[in-house]
Amino acid sequence: MPPAIDRRACLSGLAALALAPVTGPARAQGREQGNAGRSDTLLVMEKGDRSLSFYELASGRRTGRVDLPGEYPHEFVVDRAGARAYVGLYGAKSSTTPGPGGDAVYVVDLPARSLSHTIACAPFRRLHGIRLDARDRLFVLSEDRDVLLGFDAPGQAERPDRAVATGGIKGHLFSLSRDGETAYIANILSNTVSRVRPFAPAEGPRVAATGLWPEGNALSPDEATLYVANRRSATLTALAAEAMTVTRTLPTRGDVVRVDCGPEGDLILANYAEKSLSLLDPALKEVAVVALDGAPVALARHPSSPLAFAALENDRIAIVDLEGRRVQGTLATGREPDVMVVLPG
Repeated sequence: MPPAIDRRACLSGLAALALAPVTGPARAQGREQGNAGRSDTLLVMEKGDRSLSFYELASGRRTGRVDLPGEYPHEFVVDRAGARAYVGLYGAKSSTTPGPGGDAVYVVDLPARSLSHTIACAPFRRLHGIRLDARDRLFVLSEDRDVLLGFDAPGQAERPDRAVATGGIKGHLFSLSRDGETAYIANILSNTVSRVRPFAPAEGPRVAATGLWPEGNALSPDEATLYVANRRSATLTALAAEAMTVTRTLPTRGDVVRVDCGPEGDLILANYAEKSLSLLDPALKEVAVVALDGAPVALARHPSSPLAFAALENDRIAIVDLEGRRVQGTLATGREPDVMVVLPG
């Protein structure tokens, strides 16, 4: 894979981004436009348009789009080679939307920018949380059946290879150990977090109560600590991941929907109700609050630059300078942007 762009070039190019119309692809403005050279690409799920779109970060230009069948494709992941994206068909606007939901995983050929094939997952539906381990084995959470599905070779899979019960109700998002041996699932309606072993099905789930409506969660870099945001309790809980015991609980600004943990152990919290991001140091001290012009629904980090991306409900993506602790630019997108992944240029 080509190397990521230089940090200074990335920051310089993104500094030129300005507000763009809320319809159609983003555009960049300013004297730096067109001078950033080769650029990273931001891959964006646009739920309302049922598409996976490619945005050149230096210019803000949309350079491609893959249309997907079915209503509300949602969470997705990209393999280590940057060759395939795997997209779960959630089939509902949000976790509170009633209905059966979707039952497919879409495999997208990223170099060709086309839909490769579809993995049928019925009777498992409302496919939401999705992760890859270090061997590119795929794991997908079925929210309606409370089952974690596993695919050993997802690029060629036609059906799941395994399924393990979550031990909770309405599992929505999960974190996965790098080796794929352990998953930590936030169960919205049972107000629990469960630890499951996908490859040890005889070992039942281990369950802990963290607060009301647990959703966003992330593992620490050493995988010793699991952070869980409890939306209705307005708290952030730290658990000893292996023991599944609470080690610390602290208040948040309320209704935190996503948690991102960086390689140095710092956290980003997406404050949905307040329309802001909280930046926490590894000791969980809030060091900054970044105001946003819309409610954040998803987070991503640049792999080699001090930048973060927040997808907003107003069809924009805020580009945040983590060192400067401010919004540096904004991308206009298609309808309902959500999960994002940076593809090195």
